[in-house]
Amino acid sequence: MNEKKIYNLNQIEGACVIGSPIVAGILIAHNYRAMGEHQKGTLWIIIGIVWTLALIGIAMVLPENMFEKSRMLLPALNGLLLYPIINRLQGDKIREHFKNKGEKGSNWLVAGLTLGMVALILTPTILLDRISPINKYTRQAFDSNGIYYNSGMPLDEVNKLGGILQRIEYFNPESPVEVVFLTTDTTYELKLITEESFFNDSLYLNDIQQIYKHLDSYKFRKPLSFKITEPYLKDDKQIKLDKDSEIPVLLESVSFTKNPNFKLIYPLSVDESEREKFQSLILGLNAIFPAQNKFDFVLDLDDGKYVLRLIIPMQNWNTPQLLAEAKYCKERLNNFGFRHPFRLLLVDNSGIEMKEKEIE
Repeated sequence: MNEKKIYNLNQIEGACVIGSPIVAGILIAHNYRAMGEHQKGTLWIIIGIVWTLALIGIAMVLPENMFEKSRMLLPALNGLLLYPIINRLQGDKIREHFKNKGEKGSNWLVAGLTLGMVALILTPTILLDRISPINKYTRQAFDSNGIYYNSGMPLDEVNKLGGILQRIEYFNPESPVEVVFLTTDTTYELKLITEESFFNDSLYLNDIQQIYKHLDSYKFRKPLSFKITEPYLKDDKQIKLDKDSEIPVLLESVSFTKNPNFKLIYPLSVDESEREKFQSLILGLNAIFPAQNKFDFVLDLDDGKYVLRLIIPMQNWNTPQLLAEAKYCKERLNNFGFRHPFRLLLVDNSGIEMKEKEIE
């Protein structure tokens, strides 16, 4: 056996601490094969993979504050746990090998395997972090829960929201959650982070409707809009609040197919053919809605009628040009072959209370 290279206990322990139990499993497997015990070698590669996946799973469910503390502790514990096991299983043969002037496995190979495994584990995390907007925000901790907020959001408003969520026990130290709290020119956006499988779950939506109604009774400096979003913030759904109803309405948001500057916000009850027809009409009104500008069109279906809301500052509501354009837009909508007639409302949401004006 002394003609074959094998790895000593320190190399195996170091590989486990720095590179992961997978790398240690590969080195242990190499030793077993050098000792003529191939089945045990294969078994230790499987053990290394399962051990590493278990550690990744534990890291994913740990609260952020505990994860930060355990980042250095868990690898060290891996090494402390593995060393006596391998010393018992291979220690005598390893010492005999080197006593007989056998060669040691290459440190360069150990370093290469370790670096390769670290890159394999960290690369997906880095890529997901880069493609998610969440790394643009600051996190304010409330025990093990957190609020991510953007620049310009007053910290006292963040703390106010956190205090409310703690009092109603949405923020719970035993089952931590995260929310995103953003400020725009005219509104605050509150997004609850949840798995996409809950986006159309009626029981979940009914529960958070009560949370939203509770929050809506507090006076923030800007009106609140409410959304749910998936963990990497790549897809979200808006929740429409109706204080007279216990049933929340889920709104989807999508950019126009031919112009990403235009966004359509609509309930699931408006089907695809009607949405495509609406986009076609709006894109044809380029004198009213120039293609280079950004516009949000909020389309609703209420009591057998489509309701289109255009966000326009209230000081412009009575200007002759705006009124003429709004009336023309409403006329075109009602003569374009939609399944339901249209109401058109001008909306100002720059103050605490949202104001609306209907175009007759």
